[in-house]
Amino acid sequence: MKILVLGNGFDLAHKLPTKYPDFLEFGKRVFPVYENTEGRGVHLYQQEYLCDWDFNKEIKEKLENAYSSRRKITTKENVSQIETSDLKLNEMYTLIKDNIWIQYFLPIYADRKKNGKDGWIDFESEISEVIQSLDDDMHGLSQIYNIEDIVKDLSNDFLREMYSDYIDAVQPINPVDNGFSEGISFKEIRDKLLKDLNRLIKAFEIYLTEYVEKIDIEVISPDIEEIAATIYDDRGQKGILFSKVISFNYTNIYEQIYLRKYDVDCNDYVDYIHGKANANNTIDTNNMVLGIDEYLGKKKRNKYVEFITFKKFYQRIHKGTGCKYKEWTDTIKGDFADYQIELEKSKTEKNIMNLKATVNKLKKQYLNKHHVYIFGHSLDVTDKDILRDLILNDNVHTTIFYHDKDAMGQQIANLVKVIGQDELIRRTGGKDKLIEFKPQKPMKEIKEL
Repeated sequence: MKILVLGNGFDLAHKLPTKYPDFLEFGKRVFPVYENTEGRGVHLYQQEYLCDWDFNKEIKEKLENAYSSRRKITTKENVSQIETSDLKLNEMYTLIKDNIWIQYFLPIYADRKKNGKDGWIDFESEISEVIQSLDDDMHGLSQIYNIEDIVKDLSNDFLREMYSDYIDAVQPINPVDNGFSEGISFKEIRDKLLKDLNRLIKAFEIYLTEYVEKIDIEVISPDIEEIAATIYDDRGQKGILFSKVISFNYTNIYEQIYLRKYDVDCNDYVDYIHGKANANNTIDTNNMVLGIDEYLGKKKRNKYVEFITFKKFYQRIHKGTGCKYKEWTDTIKGDFADYQIELEKSKTEKNIMNLKATVNKLKKQYLNKHHVYIFGHSLDVTDKDILRDLILNDNVHTTIFYHDKDAMGQQIANLVKVIGQDELIRRTGGKDKLIEFKPQKPMKEIKEL
């Protein structure tokens, strides 16, 4: 079995703007389309917001057209047309307008961009920081029995400023009648954060389906082309062996470029572990996972569940995302168990002289047929459970593609966090090494293949 693991680097290799900063940049340029522009025309909009924007040309043109269309609708009688001129873009605007997470991310992004850090921002780590601070505040408060001693400040600077108008104490999740008329409960803050997270995810889905997925793909990866489908000849019968795919991305680019030409049911081969963007989804039916990892210790994680809805494992279960990969890993583990059983049987054979030949035969039969290929994934510890399930099998050979030496170095460091230093050393050394790093082949224009 071949299993291909895809991370966001796969989309980036195909020149698609799928990074979180790309989405924020897009959102910043949606606001002028709908906000009060004080009579400024299309030309000024293009000059101020689009000309110096180093972004995908197709997406920029769509925003220009949306702005041009809206500026033509000026009379009160035609106001309703604003909502129908570009429904998806208008929906996106309503989702990010006054969204607490957008308000939180933008200053961080701007500060990092100003200080030469390319504006990189990881939504998940930033969300985790906010949620952990609120969780700590809440459970610290729950231990205080004298209501007069309740702390009035939230520990997170952003939240404290956001709710500075509430002059009284922040109350527990289930507040009591304490006479504070202008207080706010942790439940209200938590629910606002969750509501706006779901709005953010839906806005991201619109960006991906209406803009990113509609970009004309001009390049293709020779590495993925070779792995995606292999022509085989079994006893004279020709056929195609398709790889199983675990995608950590929300986009359908792999299906669109590498599978569509074979006219196969992609559901049989691709497992969207974090959900899949779908233009027809609503906020309620959206199944994209954008959450945080478990941060509580073993004793607390089963007790303190007030913020469980922000966690990835919960979202995967609640949204019913892909879990086909479990069937694939069960097959791998089952084959290794069969190998061990057959190996023990062979050791009891009287003809011990043939043991070496028997072992080699068993290895060929059970140990050399499973391969995992990782492309465009940083091997970050946030996906530790899935990566360990794939890599830590002695009948699996893992190939990790890297973009450059710096990326490889980061992947090695991350892999230590995932499987441990000893396991990494054992699996990357010796003649029977199970993990190898391989440079990505240069992307080629589709017409060249």
